Amino acid sequence: MFKSVIQQQKRNFSSSLSRNAFAKMSLLGTVGNVNVRETKDGLQFINYSLAVNRYNPNEPDSRSTDWFNIAVFNEKQIGFFNNYLKPGMQLYVECDVRQRQISDENGENKHTLTSLRQINYDVVRFAKKDTEEDETN
Repeated sequence: MFKSVIQQQKRNFSSSLSRNAFAKMSLLGTVGNVNVRETKDGLQFINYSLAVNRYNPNEPDSRSTDWFNIAVFNEKQIGFFNNYLKPGMQLYVECDVRQRQISDENGENKHTLTSLRQINYDVVRFAKKDTEEDETN
């Protein structure tokens, strides 16, 4: 009447590939240039640069800035960014990271291109309005 605990337990196996390998990057920075672009197939996307500052706690006056180019293909995000993405805006961004080899005419690898495709974002601070806009309002 009572089944043994051992008999009740089943082992679950999956024949699908493991999804534990991925490349993801999180960035917190300030928006630089913003460009609306189009793929060869006519798909609109936004490409923007993000400045991320690094500080060395041992050297109080040291600061270095890394610039990242980020592409946005999500339609809802593009709709929001078309209206609100401006230089000076501070964003927290999660990106999918991909690399591809760039070859020369002879087929030899020239360099590696790293591309960042935005997955999620949060607006930390909107950009300040231009002084000209403030004077006209």
